[in-house]
Amino acid sequence: MQLRLFAFILLCCFVKFAKSESYPEVVFDNSLVKGSYARSIVNYSGDSWVENVQRNLLVSDTLFFTPGNALSLKYISSENGDWDVMIKYSRQKFHYRVSNNDILSLKIFVGSEGTKPEHLPSISIQQGQNQSISVPLGDYIEDFNNSSWMSVKIPVKEFAGLDSDNIISGIVLRQHHSSAVTNQLFLDQIEFLPSQYPETPLTSNAVLTKAQAYGNHVDLLWQVPLTPSIRYVKIYRSEDNKDFKAVGIRPTYMLRCLDFLPILDKKYYYKIAWVDYNYRESPFSEVLEVEPKKLSEDHLLDLIQLANVNYFVDNYDINSGMYMPFRMKDKAPVSVRETGGAMLSMLIGVEKGFVSKPLFLSRVKRIVDFLGKAQNNKGFYPAYFDGRKGLPIYLDDQPRYDIQATTSLMEALLIIRQYLTTDSEDENNLRANITKLWERLDWRGVTLPSDPLVLRSAIDMIDQYFTYDPLVGINGGMNAYMLAIASTKSSLAPEAFANAIQYKFERPKRRSTIRNMQVTAGDNIADSVQSMMDQEAQFSTVSGKDSIYKVLATHDTLMYGIQLPFGNYTTSLLDMYRPFNTINPSISKVANYDLKDVLQRYTQVAKRRDNEIGVGTSNSDIWGFYQVRDSIGTYRINPAISVSSIFLDEVRGKRSLHALYNQFGEYLFTEYGFRAWLDIRTDDVSDEYIATNQASLAIQLENSRTGLIWKLYQAIPEIKSAEQRIFKK
Repeated sequence: MQLRLFAFILLCCFVKFAKSESYPEVVFDNSLVKGSYARSIVNYSGDSWVENVQRNLLVSDTLFFTPGNALSLKYISSENGDWDVMIKYSRQKFHYRVSNNDILSLKIFVGSEGTKPEHLPSISIQQGQNQSISVPLGDYIEDFNNSSWMSVKIPVKEFAGLDSDNIISGIVLRQHHSSAVTNQLFLDQIEFLPSQYPETPLTSNAVLTKAQAYGNHVDLLWQVPLTPSIRYVKIYRSEDNKDFKAVGIRPTYMLRCLDFLPILDKKYYYKIAWVDYNYRESPFSEVLEVEPKKLSEDHLLDLIQLANVNYFVDNYDINSGMYMPFRMKDKAPVSVRETGGAMLSMLIGVEKGFVSKPLFLSRVKRIVDFLGKAQNNKGFYPAYFDGRKGLPIYLDDQPRYDIQATTSLMEALLIIRQYLTTDSEDENNLRANITKLWERLDWRGVTLPSDPLVLRSAIDMIDQYFTYDPLVGINGGMNAYMLAIASTKSSLAPEAFANAIQYKFERPKRRSTIRNMQVTAGDNIADSVQSMMDQEAQFSTVSGKDSIYKVLATHDTLMYGIQLPFGNYTTSLLDMYRPFNTINPSISKVANYDLKDVLQRYTQVAKRRDNEIGVGTSNSDIWGFYQVRDSIGTYRINPAISVSSIFLDEVRGKRSLHALYNQFGEYLFTEYGFRAWLDIRTDDVSDEYIATNQASLAIQLENSRTGLIWKLYQAIPEIKSAEQRIFKK
């Protein structure tokens, strides 16, 4: 369980992490699920035809270039018809823009006897509604054959009509020439590469440092040197220590993976190789042996927490130490809101021995130093910064200082201040610097001009008269009120907490001038970023001259046999759970409400509703649907919703965790925890992670097991005083 070697490796590889921000972009490397590839769209007409399942290409898991699968493109090209296939840009890449110096590279295997180069399709690059010209694949193959994988490399400058300022949506393959035969191609490793890349030979053996079994998953840990020509780590597995098969491939910025095993109680053997840009492999590492056994419940919980903590260990900006939601070529975007959850998750990792304390302290110190110099107003920060330059980034083009984002960060820092108890110089300095950030927050300065008990959700950077919606309701805004009441410099009255729950604000529709940010839910946008921007969308704004009216938030409603005090809810349950990452719900009795009871009511309604919908499953323990805004109203399961409810009902939460892990763990659970969503109807799964999900699971599992974060939060002197004034005995 101890990952001290892991911490050492991370410290040695800072340069590698900085380099990974410009990692070459991949359109397709593997399908996460078997059967068909949901991120492809097949169209055909007339006498032409393309093999498909629900308009998606089939996946080959027996013939592939890189493990563990490839795309199968089987087609008929007729003079009296046409066809095209779009392969969408992977959603784990964000806003990739090609350069004229790039090369579009892909691997193809011709699986049909009569296929000739002229029978191959043409290919183009899609950018939103814009599409480049198509160029024939056959013109870029030097040694055409029907017996081996062939490389296709096309200079991007050949694709006339591209706009270098626009992001990539995917690539399109289309019918080129007609043929009398049915053709079949296998496609793999579709990617953009630089025209020149490092080609230093990989002569040293790869280094596999750990192989530890957790039930059906084996946790593999390796080292990667700073050799610039290393592009991937390739994982091999054997059942007899003789016949090794490639089972996975990982980019170099990931230093571990979880390999899924279908059978327990037998020995397995692992080795790895480094892979260069031309897919030539280094000499193998030493072989490590494991013998997986059935996983106990405690070890399963350990595994879930280990994976979620590891997500934040890996995904950070080296300059600021803050959580990096996605990677871009020209900047290092970091999230203020999600850095709070990242720090609490890593604190749990320290407590459980997953992360070394020196690594944790180094990360926190970097964050605090960055924040001490970062742009702020009244102590509050924008939602995002460029970690390299320390300047704000506005994803929605609305320059503002975000109250909730700052709250999430400050809560975590205060808990860390409470956690650090030694009298060392480093910890003393860190505690003092955290206190400076805490005491410069001016909470009275961010209340509504018309109501000193109500906090604004944001401060506009430009227009003093521009007012953002108030923070009200059972959501993350409650944490802001807790800190505001706890403040020693500019505290709000204790009744502000209850006031924010009991009342809401409305304004006449005829006078509203809403400035909502525009979000295009393109498939090329990372799910995590989309989720964050959806959260940000609550900050619709009104002119300071418009009237807003304070009305009661109570609205007794009966749903699925349960009385709800505040009516139907329209957001994710995770929004309602968020305050209780830190606030212990067992003591949260305010005004006429027991907030734990309120949460349990809304959770029961959500589960009953989701069980009744039952999209694709009859298992009542699998719930947590949220509707995606698309033309068909697809429902997807967010695993974090049901599993996070463990802090309210341990039995219910654990039943959901076991159901999701046992039924879908092979492709839903990875070295970074549960993926963002699962669509049972379409057999699709996200290739991304949502930081709020990963933090919620790490924190609420620990609160359920030991109450660690709740105890630390309640022990903070300022918070202890505030809770005594807010909550009823």
